Amino acid sequence: MIRDCPCHSARRYAACCAPYHRGELDAPTPEALMRSRYAAFALGLGAYLVRTLSASHTDMALPREALERALSRAKETQRFTGLRILHSAASEVEGEVLFFARIFERGQDRSFAELSDFTREAGTWRYASGITLPKARLPADIETMSRASFLALADAAAGA
Repeated sequence: MIRDCPCHSARRYAACCAPYHRGELDAPTPEALMRSRYAAFALGLGAYLVRTLSASHTDMALPREALERALSRAKETQRFTGLRILHSAASEVEGEVLFFARIFERGQDRSFAELSDFTREAGTWRYASGITLPKARLPADIETMSRASFLALADAAAGA
């Protein structure tokens, strides 16, 4: 039985991401959806990850069952050890979340930061896309990173 939520909210799983994962509730904000998706990766819930993709997400063109299987397997090789929300904003139809995810794969640090875009489809938040930077391109003190500084780093990385 899972006690603490894998999204690192410091809440119990049953009172945090579990109702979203079970389909009892929809995530009320982009940040809640992002946290629930991180937890779903940690738990191997590929069907939930696919269900929470925007209709416009590029992965939606892939065969659904194969995509669900592939996403479910992330937990077999990756350890999800931390999540920090650095920025979150939303309007009625669009939202974004800047986060830092601590992930290790076969002993290698695969941590990264992402500025994720979310859209509301039929009243429900969905993950649309994201800009990702590996830990090596980020400042030593992640807590000091703002949306603007992240985008400057992403622009520099794209130009490199």
